[in-house]
Amino acid sequence: MSQTDQQRAFERLVVDIASLGGKAELENATRRAKAGEAEAALSVAAAIARIGFATPEAAMPVLDCITTAWLDLAPGTLAVPQGQQEAAFAELATPGLVGPDFWDRFWDFVGNPGSSGDEVTARVASLGAALHESVKARAIRVAETHPGAADAATRPLPPRLTLDVLGAQPEGSLGHAFYRLIVDNDFNLEVLDREAIGLAEMHPALAYLNTRILQMHDVWHLMGGYRTTALQEVGISAFQLAQFGHGYSGMLIATAAATSAFNSPEAFGLIMQLIAEGWLHGRITPSFMAIEWEKEWHLPIAEIRARHGIRAFESVFPADLIEQMRDAA
Repeated sequence: MSQTDQQRAFERLVVDIASLGGKAELENATRRAKAGEAEAALSVAAAIARIGFATPEAAMPVLDCITTAWLDLAPGTLAVPQGQQEAAFAELATPGLVGPDFWDRFWDFVGNPGSSGDEVTARVASLGAALHESVKARAIRVAETHPGAADAATRPLPPRLTLDVLGAQPEGSLGHAFYRLIVDNDFNLEVLDREAIGLAEMHPALAYLNTRILQMHDVWHLMGGYRTTALQEVGISAFQLAQFGHGYSGMLIATAAATSAFNSPEAFGLIMQLIAEGWLHGRITPSFMAIEWEKEWHLPIAEIRARHGIRAFESVFPADLIEQMRDAA
C-alpha cells in the first residue's frame, strides 16, 4: 500500500473509527502494533487522532484501553465510570467530523513536522483552527466535566506570574527551581501572551484551563519529574491530557503518533511507550489543576510531592534518547 493509500485509509478510519471495532478490537490492535505490525500501528494512531481532533470527550476510555494493552496492566487498574465509558464509545460510533482543510494541514505537518520545540508548538496549535466547528462545544464539555479540571468554569483567571516573586524564593524550593529553569533556558515565563491569543474571550472553563497550563506547564515538568526533552514532552502531554482533558495535548500526542507511524515505524513503539507511560502517570496522580502552586513556591519539591501524594514520572527509556540518537547520527 502506497503512503497515499495509507493516508486515505487513515482518514477513513479517523472518520469511521467504529469500523475498527470496540474495546477488545482496539486492545488487540494495540498489542499487534507493539509487536511491530505496521497496519495495526496506523489503526492505533488513527484512534488517537480521532480523540485529538474530533471526539475529545472519548479520550479517557480510548487511551485507557490503549494504555492497558500497551503496558499490559492488570484489569481494573484504570477505572472509568461505566456510564461515561458507554457514552464515549457511543460518540465514537458516529462519524468524526473535521474541517474542510484539516487534512491538508495535517499531512503537511506529518510530512514536515519541524525540528524546534517552538515550531512544533505553533504548528500543532495551528491545527486547532482547522477543526470542525462542533469540536469547540465538545472541548467545552470536557473542560466543564473532566474530574481533574477542578471546577475550572467557576474560577477567575489567575494573576500573572513574576520573576521577582520566583527569584526571591529560597534555594532548593520549587519557586527557585522554576525561576532557574526559566532564566537559564531563556524560556518565556507564561509561554504565550494571554491577551495576544485572546484567552479572556474563551468560554470560562477553557479560559481558566488554558491560562493555567501556560503558567504551570514548566512547574509541572518539575513537579511531575519530566525533563524538557523531545520524548518527555510527549510524555507530559499525555499526562496533561489524562489530568484535565487538555485539547492541545491531545493534538500533540496525535501528531506524534501519526508522524512516527508514517515516517519512522521503527520509532512508533518509542512514542507509544511515552504516551502510555505519561497517560498512566496522569491517571494515577492527584489533580495538578486543583493545587494552588503559588502557595507552594517556598517549599522543596520533595516535600510538596510528599504532601500531595505525587510520584515522579518514570520511563523505561532515557529521557534524552532522541537527543542522543541525533548526536550520534
